Amino acid sequence: MATTRAHIRKPLTSRANAAGAQPSATVARAIATLRQRATTSWREFVPWWNAQPDHRRLAFVLVGFLALISVLNFAAAGVTRIAADQAAPAAKTVAAPSARILMSESAPVDPKKAWVATQLWQGSSNRITESFTVGTHWRVDWLYNPPQTGGILQVFVYSADGALMQMAANTQLAGPDSSFWAGPGTYFLKVNSTGGDWKLDVQDLR
Repeated sequence: MATTRAHIRKPLTSRANAAGAQPSATVARAIATLRQRATTSWREFVPWWNAQPDHRRLAFVLVGFLALISVLNFAAAGVTRIAADQAAPAAKTVAAPSARILMSESAPVDPKKAWVATQLWQGSSNRITESFTVGTHWRVDWLYNPPQTGGILQVFVYSADGALMQMAANTQLAGPDSSFWAGPGTYFLKVNSTGGDWKLDVQDLR
């Protein structure tokens, strides 16, 4: 009985080894076939390429180069689009800056408050001032002394984030004047002058 079982097990083991070896042999044959085809194609390509005139070979190279550039541009565009899609949700979470409103007004009168100078500048050419913070009611005072040949003084009000808000002064006349504004916040002034001397101050009603 033991002999019979040994004879039965031996064919089963042989068949299992043969079945396991079959896929490996198939893959090896497929690889060998691909290699042979690649070698044959290359051997056929080299004489054909050498037989082409120089201008045609140059044309083939240029076409291949342009095709490569197109593929790279397409891939770069895809990467950029993916990055933009990923960044879009984060951008949506950033709150938009609140809109500031700066309104011109006539000189306000409040017996309980007084005008307090917060900043003072003077010069004879263009200038961007330091920033300043004011309350609800404030004003810009200027004194302009234009040259004899004539000049102009312009003063622009910008919010702290760089947005142009209003024109505070636009004059060619000598002497002092003021403009009054309603709108709290932090601002700076941009002075444009074509000559002459000027003085500026900002006063806050407190």
